[in-house]
Amino acid sequence: MGLNNSALSAASAHEGKMTHATPVFATWREVRSRLRQEYGDLVYASEIARLRVEEDAHGRVCVICPTEFGRAWAEDNLGTRLRALWAAFDSEPRDVLILAESAAASAVVRQSEPAAPRRAPNALPMRALQGTAAMPTAPGTPAERPAGSPVRFTFDTFMVGSANVMAVTAAKAIAGSSEPPFNPAFFHGDYGVGKTHLLAAIAHAVGLGESRRKALYLTAEEFLNGFQSALRARDVQPFKDQVRSCDVLLIDDVHFIAGKPRTEDEFLHTIAALIADGKQVVLASHTAPDQLQIADGRLKSLLRGGFACPLQSPDLDLRRKIIDCKIAQARSHCADLDVPENVRDFLAARITTSARELEGVLNNVIVRTAYLDRPVTLETVEEALSELPVKTERRVSVDEIQKTVAAYFNLTVDDILSKRRTQSVVRPRHIAMYLAKTMTTRSLPDIGNRFGGRDHSTVIHAVNKIAERLPSDGVLAEDVEAIKRRLRG
Repeated sequence: MGLNNSALSAASAHEGKMTHATPVFATWREVRSRLRQEYGDLVYASEIARLRVEEDAHGRVCVICPTEFGRAWAEDNLGTRLRALWAAFDSEPRDVLILAESAAASAVVRQSEPAAPRRAPNALPMRALQGTAAMPTAPGTPAERPAGSPVRFTFDTFMVGSANVMAVTAAKAIAGSSEPPFNPAFFHGDYGVGKTHLLAAIAHAVGLGESRRKALYLTAEEFLNGFQSALRARDVQPFKDQVRSCDVLLIDDVHFIAGKPRTEDEFLHTIAALIADGKQVVLASHTAPDQLQIADGRLKSLLRGGFACPLQSPDLDLRRKIIDCKIAQARSHCADLDVPENVRDFLAARITTSARELEGVLNNVIVRTAYLDRPVTLETVEEALSELPVKTERRVSVDEIQKTVAAYFNLTVDDILSKRRTQSVVRPRHIAMYLAKTMTTRSLPDIGNRFGGRDHSTVIHAVNKIAERLPSDGVLAEDVEAIKRRLRG
């Protein structure tokens, strides 16, 4: 069986041993199930299913990864969400560590050994509310990494393209300004398009700035859990003081708060108080502000009065940039990793859903090749893809694009390839060149040759013209999307 099935089998076997499990393992089942829903079967099978949990002598939860590479990936990609979910499902507050197998032996005690007494419950989720780091403080997070080691969630590692350039521009303006340029800022888009990365990059940049501003990053679930813990303790003021003492408050997954009246009310007053004090509020959700199922009309009005900015799914060029960045990061764990250009182009063209799924596929490819001393080739990559539950883009050719565009505009392919320069032909020709560049792995000179022997600079001009007009030209955007649907069948 492939790695995907073996990982799932291993997870099932491990779960089978949990019949008489402690509350730690019961909570882990809940957390792991939720992570599978949110990150999808691909990431679950390749990364999450291989994790296991133990409890150390101090009552801390140790999430154990098979390798150091896996630990670094889990810390960077799952750390914040995993800890937030653990706080939500566990009745007792615990520290959650993410460790490699090699480092876990000294930290973990067997289940048969009695654990040390746990700390008394706190009213606030201190894991989430400490410091100015974009991620909760734990071994291996940016705050404790050795000098010179890479920090993943920064503007330097956020790849920019037409799908997110406006969001990145706004985020950098927020991070670099001593006063809020717009308030609140609301980033929205589908899962895996980079919202969390962008919020963490803002927090990181603020922490490095000379203004000594304090940034606080929370998920909405952490905000909710902290507020509810404060209510149960009948002492809400410490929670308010901690959340409102920052200069830049960043809250992810805001949709999680919708439909919870008391939390909506506290959330409203928190945002309003920060804005009134000249503090910056940055929010993110998979839903636009006007589509959130919020009952409080005041909160709706406040969210709509800020700056709402969408992030789209990455196009081919952006996916290629993401792959290059992820490979560069992977070389810190696998120094001899060599991924040829044709493999990078192939992955960028085939995996079209999200950057997160793209990274999951790349991790699988690395483990199946470089870690097994096999070369990374198109054959080994196609073998890996055949065993993964991943949605891939149907391959299209330049010829198909030319025929589809011609039919859509009631032209012939000869019209598209001709030297005619009337607007009724030039516009479809530019669209066809743009689609050939973004939907295939053909080079610019090759595309030019296939369009009547044109120079590659002509193709660049056509692609740039369409890309620049797409955000503001609704008719053009509809035409391009309709042609893409036809090409995808």
